[in-house]
Amino acid sequence: MKYVYDIILNFNDKFYEFYEWNESDNVDYIKKIPVFKVSNNVIRDLKLNKIQVDLDFIKSICDKCEIYMNNGIGSIEYACIFCSGEDALGIEFNYKGISMYKSSLMIDEEQDVIDYSRKLKKVDLKYDILSNDNIRYITRKEEYMINFINMELEEIRRDNDIDKLKYLYYECFNKEEDNISKIYLDFEKYITNFSLKLYNLLKLSYSNKI
Repeated sequence: MKYVYDIILNFNDKFYEFYEWNESDNVDYIKKIPVFKVSNNVIRDLKLNKIQVDLDFIKSICDKCEIYMNNGIGSIEYACIFCSGEDALGIEFNYKGISMYKSSLMIDEEQDVIDYSRKLKKVDLKYDILSNDNIRYITRKEEYMINFINMELEEIRRDNDIDKLKYLYYECFNKEEDNISKIYLDFEKYITNFSLKLYNLLKLSYSNKI
């Protein structure tokens, strides 16, 4: 089995490119981790889908990923890196072989893995696609803002704060609207278009309370 050494991985339940990592993310400092060369098509499947590999593969990587910890060296039970001649990603599986968490690599470390993979033979990874629920059409920042806005709108609904609701609507759509149902419907329909503006308005409302 081949390994790569001393890299950083940031496992999340969705695949985020390196430039979408947050400072608050709980990254893993990898001492060594198995690496497998696969085709570009396989890499694409692994990025965009929840997959399940066969149990023989899972057994082969069990406890082979070592991580640096404050009190010494620990391990991630089922984790490895897959790479092609163009791309690389880390995946953490559960004991059933289902992909649970994914990580991109830092740019320089990814290039090192890709360069190393040129010496490797491709493996025939056997897997089934379970779902494509990891496909995202918005950035991680937009995803965070939309979740925040939805929570705030729900609070406005609970408090029946009509004035605040109408104010937000006017600022976004530049028109007044008295139909409350239409306001919520328009926000739901166009929330992605106005996510940054709504987010800033709601954050500003908190600042005004201080």
